[in-house]
Amino acid sequence: MNPAGAWAPSAQENRRFMAAIGISLLLEASVFGVFLPNLARHQPPPALQQSVVKISVQQPPKPPPPKPVVPPKPVPVPPPPKPTPAPALPKPPPVPVRPRPAQHVVPRHIVPPRPVTPPPPKPVAQPVPPKPVVPVLPPAPSLGQVDTFRVAMRSAVQVVANEVYPQAAQMAGESGTPEVSFIYRNGVVADITLARSSGYPLLDDAAMRAARIAHYPPPPRGFAGRTYTVTVAVIFQMAAPSMDAD
Repeated sequence: MNPAGAWAPSAQENRRFMAAIGISLLLEASVFGVFLPNLARHQPPPALQQSVVKISVQQPPKPPPPKPVVPPKPVPVPPPPKPTPAPALPKPPPVPVRPRPAQHVVPRHIVPPRPVTPPPPKPVAQPVPPKPVVPVLPPAPSLGQVDTFRVAMRSAVQVVANEVYPQAAQMAGESGTPEVSFIYRNGVVADITLARSSGYPLLDDAAMRAARIAHYPPPPRGFAGRTYTVTVAVIFQMAAPSMDAD
């Protein structure tokens, strides 16, 4: 069967078919040879007899489909041989350099340009510092107010001195009145010094300590911003024996 669905005889069937036709032709020829003379006697003349010719048309066999052509595999081409490097030529010897004759150069006198003096910088106006603001102090206290405040400070120092009276000085029977001096400003006491000694170092140290840790009263109006030097006499005296003692 071909791809279109029609029947196509093979080569062997074509040979069988041709052999069968040959045998049939031989049989027909023999039959005509036997019966032809008898028929010739009874048949009408040739001019009145109609001749019958059999024609058989045979379809030539179709050639078999061609086989697919397989291209031959390419033969690998060997790589070209690597070029052999040419031998290095020897370097030519260096050409000696002839020294050039010295040229006489005539020096030229070049006048240097005059330096350009830049103009002096303009003075920068300095800002005028503001004038310090002087606080306006209240009117100064009177002498009576100052004396009253001195007495209050002496009382504050004496209260502390009674508390810090050295026990050793009391046992030794030491008593005296040392004087201390200090500077008072805005409620702060500074530069405490011994103005007059009592003759006993323990009492002198106790007096200076009392002036340092005393709780002073607030300054009255007019003392703010003002500095005062105050001298206070601190009394260290042994207490009189009690009458009720045995």
